[in-house]
Amino acid sequence: MLRILAIVLLFLATSPATAGAWMREKGSGYSSITISTTLSRDFSESTYLEFGVRDDLALGAEVAFYAFSNGVQSGSAMVFLRRPIGRDDRPSVYAYELGFGAGWSGDIVRPYIRGGLSWGRGYQLRRLNGWMAVDASLFIDTYYGEHLMKIDSTIGLNFNDRFAGMIQIFHAATSDISATSIAPSILFKPIKNRPELRLQIGTETQIGNTDNSAFKISFWRDF
Repeated sequence: MLRILAIVLLFLATSPATAGAWMREKGSGYSSITISTTLSRDFSESTYLEFGVRDDLALGAEVAFYAFSNGVQSGSAMVFLRRPIGRDDRPSVYAYELGFGAGWSGDIVRPYIRGGLSWGRGYQLRRLNGWMAVDASLFIDTYYGEHLMKIDSTIGLNFNDRFAGMIQIFHAATSDISATSIAPSILFKPIKNRPELRLQIGTETQIGNTDNSAFKISFWRDF
């Protein structure tokens, strides 16, 4: 049971909005804090940070905490690097990630490594600009050798300078179980003269398990 729980915790985490295949410029960074709660009163909080060390290298970290309605408390932490693949002057951009971290439940700690591949592309819908992205990653438990595969797909559209909409589909699978969730959200800049600050408000519903739908709010900051 503990082995299964440790793996499930990885994809129950609220996925933060990341740059994906788009690299950060040297000396620039991004952070987000996301809080999520479900109808069954499960709670999660995650903090994400990445920084452009060079135009072709970003370093980052993510820490998450989970509190379930049955009293179980768990968490995870990871550090990673991201590098581009190919030229950045093409319509489609690609990048890969390598990371390592650990998940824990009580006094049980489960180290893991992660590899990821991202694709991104901008598009135009009449006079509006948008973006599409696919982020695939593989988590490998270094103790038991078990694995978790995640594929996150995103499509977003900027309505104007302050408001945007986004729909994400999260899919995760192990050798025993799988889950797919749909997460629509609205993004907006709450302070007109602070364009580096954004707020995301949305929901996440697991297909086949709508009774455990989640509400999430995320605060983003570019620096």
